[in-house]
Amino acid sequence: MHKFMVDLENKVKGYIQNKEFGKALDLLNEAVEKYSEDSRWLTIRGDLHYAEQKFSFALNDYNKALKADKDNKLIKSKVEMIKEILKFEALDIFESTNLNNDPWLD
Repeated sequence: MHKFMVDLENKVKGYIQNKEFGKALDLLNEAVEKYSEDSRWLTIRGDLHYAEQKFSFALNDYNKALKADKDNKLIKSKVEMIKEILKFEALDIFESTNLNNDPWLD
């Protein structure tokens, strides 16, 4: 890996550690655009989206990364994990919020 790419990855990780997610996302967007054949940037951006609970964005990035790196088991596991999260979120939409079984709220 080129020194520039290592420096860029370290800079992104530093922004994430300092909770400067906007700056990290800007750098990652540039890296994804510039190095579109490298699934690493999509994966890191997916991780950022996941940390911010933007699961649909994370899933999109992971799926794009899988197209470039079809056998990556880590990315596959992240896709499955997000699918499970989204499945449970969809179920929660239809759950009753009437936890005390109050008849006037049904």
